Amino acid sequence: MSHSEEPDSQQKFWNFMATIFYMLLLVLLGLGLKYKGIDIKQVRIWEFFVIATASYRLTRIFVFDKIFKFFRDFIRSRSKLYVFYVLKEILSCPWCAGVWMALVNVSIYFLVPFGNLFVYLLAIAGIASFLVLLVNYLGLSVEEKQHTVKGLKEESDYTKPGVE
Repeated sequence: MSHSEEPDSQQKFWNFMATIFYMLLLVLLGLGLKYKGIDIKQVRIWEFFVIATASYRLTRIFVFDKIFKFFRDFIRSRSKLYVFYVLKEILSCPWCAGVWMALVNVSIYFLVPFGNLFVYLLAIAGIASFLVLLVNYLGLSVEEKQHTVKGLKEESDYTKPGVE
């Protein structure tokens, strides 16, 4: 099935099943939080920021980074099977994968012993990747401006009287 094709009824069924599975996991997470006495409405802004940044990083790992390429390739090679097609679609869409990774990170942060350490490490890696992107952007921006200035200088040298 190509990206341009409409999903058939079987594929729509599996997409629906993935949604039901997500909602089931969400309910289980809610029950786990209630059992541990955690009110999600009481999450501090700092925890929200950490979990969001960790979710960004985990999403990038699964959707883009080389370390999980083997996993994405494995899923893609079996995407003729409907379940794997749904997984392939999730892993090829950062917005879709992000929803799943947020669920994973909230679960790990609040329910797994020392899970907050894992989420903090992902958040640190997420901030580091933001910094890398920022430095790369600034470096390319400065380099582009240097080329523009150099081009303008060379152009003005050719337009000066007596310069051939």
